[in-house]
Amino acid sequence: MQIDIGEKYVLTADQYQNIIREKKITKEGDNAGKEWQQLVGYYTKLSQAIHALIHLDVRLEDVQSLQAMEQHINRVALQCEKAFMQTAE
Repeated sequence: MQIDIGEKYVLTADQYQNIIREKKITKEGDNAGKEWQQLVGYYTKLSQAIHALIHLDVRLEDVQSLQAMEQHINRVALQCEKAFMQTAE
C-alpha cells in the first residue's frame, strides 16, 4: 500500500505497521532535484497514523489562532479522505 496524502506526505504499510514519510527534494549534490522520503514515524493503527499526521502538519504550520488551526486540521483531514477515496476506486 502506498497512498499520497496531499503533496507533502506518503502513507505506506507493511504487515506490521503503517508508516508516514514526508516527501523532500534534494537541493544539492549529484541528486539535486530528485525526490526522496524522510521517515516521520511508525504506527500500529491507521487511526494513529492519521492523528499523528494531522498533529505534525499543524505543528509545522505558522498557525496564529484557534480558528486557523481548525481550518488547517480540516484541510489535512480532507486531504486524507480524498487520498483514501482515490485508493478505493
